[in-house]
Amino acid sequence: MHFTLELYSRFLRATVTPRRYQHSTDVMNVMADLSAIYTLDTTQAMTAGLLHDAARDLPFADLLRLAHEAHLVLVHPSEEHPIYLHAPVGAYLVGKELGVCDNAVTEAIAAHSHVDPPGGSDGVLLHCLRVADVLAPIREWKGMKRLESMVYLGCLEEAALLHAGWLLEHFEQEGIPIHPHLVDTVQRLSAKLSVTESFFERW
Repeated sequence: MHFTLELYSRFLRATVTPRRYQHSTDVMNVMADLSAIYTLDTTQAMTAGLLHDAARDLPFADLLRLAHEAHLVLVHPSEEHPIYLHAPVGAYLVGKELGVCDNAVTEAIAAHSHVDPPGGSDGVLLHCLRVADVLAPIREWKGMKRLESMVYLGCLEEAALLHAGWLLEHFEQEGIPIHPHLVDTVQRLSAKLSVTESFFERW
């Protein structure tokens, strides 16, 4: 495992910025913690964490080229935005360049930007990856301590909902197009957990 992660790390150093590389290793470490809490395969969890942003710093032209090469079908217009597109392209890239063929890992990487089909966001590995992506941040989010406490106490669905709700709010503020699957995740988990608007308060 250590040799494989070393190989992956060398690839990442050549593919992403130093800041993104540090973020990726931090996400990997959070995923190692969460694998013990949620009985995930530690190797799968750490691999998904380390490689989740493999395509995040590629130029937009390269993202589109790789999406075409991978025969990705872009259904919603927002999927051409790098914040969404980097995830499925990254899954393809690590398969092509590193031989990562574990479906659990590549599917979690591909879906972590919320481009997965509605109703397909309930996997524990995927929920953990999305939350770990925020707990090992490139920038701090107000409310992060609340999210951290929630996920480390074993309340994964609540943490996934909190993350998705805050992400939706952030995208709206930044003028980033909203993917309908993100809205679906918030609505579906809100209904399942019977939460009110006050649930999303930051503190």
